[in-house]
Amino acid sequence: MSNDLAKQLKALHKPSSPVVFPNIWDVASFQTVTSLNNGTAKPVKALATASWAVAATYGIQDEELTLEQNMEAISKVAPLAKAAGIPLSADLQDGYGSQIESTIKRAVELGVVGANIEDVSSETFEFYPIDEQVQRLKAALKAASDAGCPDFVVNARCDTFHVDTDLSEAEAMEEAIKRGKAYLEAGATTVFYWGGSGRGLRDAWVETLVKELDGRVAVKLAHRTKDALSTKALGEIGVARISVGPSLFLLAQAAIKEAAASILDGGNL
Repeated sequence: MSNDLAKQLKALHKPSSPVVFPNIWDVASFQTVTSLNNGTAKPVKALATASWAVAATYGIQDEELTLEQNMEAISKVAPLAKAAGIPLSADLQDGYGSQIESTIKRAVELGVVGANIEDVSSETFEFYPIDEQVQRLKAALKAASDAGCPDFVVNARCDTFHVDTDLSEAEAMEEAIKRGKAYLEAGATTVFYWGGSGRGLRDAWVETLVKELDGRVAVKLAHRTKDALSTKALGEIGVARISVGPSLFLLAQAAIKEAAASILDGGNL
């Protein structure tokens, strides 16, 4: 069944008709989001975890999230997603360095059928050389196949617009395209570009990436930024995948804080 869900997930990645992921982090968020699938209406086509939000539930930073902690969180939602027939992609950071093959194997065994894999080392915080990252992606896909999921979906993250480098804007774009094409050639379904927690990628950048990578581009929806593009607008540009990272978690926390402040100040809910 896992590979059937992987095929289902891969088929959802369509340029100009993107799959939209409401990222989750625990059973409660899973149940809340999937409650939208009611009767004949099934807007939730796929789910993905957000490692930043998962880390926050442990009271730690994203970069402090261990493999075991991440797997523990995934193990709680993966069987629920599988039972609901909803493909689950996991945020596996950089695959946990040299453990990338065993990380993918464990994820597949839990029921995960796709993963985000970053190109910045969680140990050195430096970019993996392109050739090395290509081999890591190939190793991840082989590990998934060996575990019974040959159609495993890799969303290869490229951080050239996020990590501070000495590259000019033009050089960063050139590097992003070079890496993106190499990752797709290695077997990734899409390449995920992130521009940081603020406004994110500029519209023109997304348009260029979509053109250069034939639409096989994934982006994160900006978090409540005034001039941010909507999921509809991003689809019209031509991306194939949209996620929200920890935004749902942050919105939930903000709502809790606001309600708590109100009742502590003599107000109501």
